[in-house]
Amino acid sequence: MKEETILNVAEVIIHLYPQANPLLDFIVQDDSDGNGPYIAQWNLEAAQPTEKELLAAWKAMQPTPESQIANAKRSKTAELNAACNAAILAGFTSNVLGVNHTYDFVYEAQTNLNTMLNAIIADLVSEPIIWKASKKLQPHTIDQFKTLFTDSLTHKTTNINKYWELKMTVESANSMEGVASISW
Repeated sequence: MKEETILNVAEVIIHLYPQANPLLDFIVQDDSDGNGPYIAQWNLEAAQPTEKELLAAWKAMQPTPESQIANAKRSKTAELNAACNAAILAGFTSNVLGVNHTYDFVYEAQTNLNTMLNAIIADLVSEPIIWKASKKLQPHTIDQFKTLFTDSLTHKTTNINKYWELKMTVESANSMEGVASISW
């Protein structure tokens, strides 16, 4: 291979012959003489690819601008999804007790909120409902707890809606810069 040709010969061979085993079916070597890597040994039954065939395969393997944007969109969507989950799990603030308090909202806390609301609906709970607010156990009335649950639901849906809006923005982006500019 010529020095100005940038390619990974072994990668191309494996792309062309997925079952090929390097060092057994072929050996790629570079003599550091400026000519680049070449096939030093070929043990496959298939005809050894020419330099021209290797270069054509290498070029075909290179990502297109469209595939790069599609990959960037997938990556950005995953990044936004992770940010959404982190924002939800970080907890929320509610002034249900008359002043702002922070409430945990990790998965266990979400399950506990749902369980308590179900118990309230089933009329299995009496007041006060002791719940952790700003890292301290605080008494809540049933009405306060229902409002707290509504606040938690608002917190979660607000973040989910933000994710969907940003995801639609990602999907409509038509450049790498456009995708990169979108953040949580």
